[in-house]
Amino acid sequence: MRIDDLSRIPLTQSAEKTDQAAEKRALEKGTIASGADEAEVSQLAKALAPRDPQRLEQLRLEVQAGKYEVSAEAVAKAIIDAHLKS
Repeated sequence: MRIDDLSRIPLTQSAEKTDQAAEKRALEKGTIASGADEAEVSQLAKALAPRDPQRLEQLRLEVQAGKYEVSAEAVAKAIIDAHLKS
């Protein structure tokens, strides 16, 4: 005896319907731009931006040359300090 589940929808049709529904909701909310990409940078991201581009370049060159060394103690201290602040 064979039992068919007639209510099952193939995944491709289901995904297409989900995509269409999401696009319809976005259009209703007015969140879809006319083909233009847009991004906003949060205040936190701006705060994390490098303040000294010369130092950043120096570090990049040291890492690239294999000369950049990090003290395990300094890393551990920074991790603990960051954890205690939050």
